[in-house]
Amino acid sequence: MRNLQLDLLRALAIMLVLGRHMSETPANMPDFLKAPFEAYRYVGWMGVDLFFVLSGFLISGLIIKEFDKHGDFNAIHFLIRRGFKIYPSYYLFLVLSLPAIIWIPNQVTVQKFINEAFFVSNYFDNIWGQTWSLCIEEHFYLLFALGFFILSKKKFPIKYLMWACIITLIFPLCGRIYISSILPFYQKPFQTATMFRIDALAFGVLISCLFHLYGDSLKEKIRRYAPVITIFGALLILPCAVWGYEKQLLYTAGLTALYIGWGLILAVSMCYDLQTKNKIVTSIALLGTFSYSIYLWHKPFSGLCQLPSEWWPFHLNAWGRLAVFFIASLVVGIGMSKLVEYPTLKLRDRWFPSRSAN
Repeated sequence: MRNLQLDLLRALAIMLVLGRHMSETPANMPDFLKAPFEAYRYVGWMGVDLFFVLSGFLISGLIIKEFDKHGDFNAIHFLIRRGFKIYPSYYLFLVLSLPAIIWIPNQVTVQKFINEAFFVSNYFDNIWGQTWSLCIEEHFYLLFALGFFILSKKKFPIKYLMWACIITLIFPLCGRIYISSILPFYQKPFQTATMFRIDALAFGVLISCLFHLYGDSLKEKIRRYAPVITIFGALLILPCAVWGYEKQLLYTAGLTALYIGWGLILAVSMCYDLQTKNKIVTSIALLGTFSYSIYLWHKPFSGLCQLPSEWWPFHLNAWGRLAVFFIASLVVGIGMSKLVEYPTLKLRDRWFPSRSAN
């Protein structure tokens, strides 16, 4: 059974990402619309960090649940299931999306394709700009599976995992501060290296551990102070939203504040059982279930819709290209979810059923 709150947060994350990569704002857009659209684009980059926190929380929750049920953790089984979720959609995207970009000189090379195929494009040259975050998540899955497999052999592994997460929160921040002192701002490792960005996923894991260890008592306390916690989380996010991602401070302490803010909002949302038949809310939540494929497929349309009118049939204007970007990103993303992602997940559940399922 799906969790409505989590799907709503996924929908928020993917809509933020779409805002970041949307095509140009029409020059003749009225000021009362232009300001919100520019603000939407300005804050869109924060959606990736929300995805990171959600991933850490969700994956660790499944693993902890598996350990509780069986008293052990099957890392191979876990990685096979993650592979069914990630790889079919990802590799099909890499192949099918090439026509959208192969005509650009030097954009597609064998080395870049290898970097993308082996999930190292967050360190080296890439073809698509959005895949760096998928690389970080893939590295996280591998490290977490190995780490928890080792910890599962000890007594009280969840407490060890919690302290491992706390340590993981410290080192990436120190690394970002150090690297910012020796590299020019905006060099790629500063932005996208796993060792500098994995703390957001670790914070999601930490929240999951705390819920597991302290359960209903923690949820009761969070519910009691939910407005204060939510406001505090929003205040941590606010500087990133106001200053943008181009400030060096934001890529050091700012990223830490951002994932803590998102994590607090996630923690509050998980303390309530949201049930509604409101069509708008359930439709937004449904969008969150397709977020992975939408994330994969939106970037080609972002690039195409930034081409000038002369490249388009009937000289499509900026308004038309903006509409094409959002409609195509959502329609193709949802379509690929239904054609590729969902069928492979059904095969996965048939061949490698979840060990954490009730």
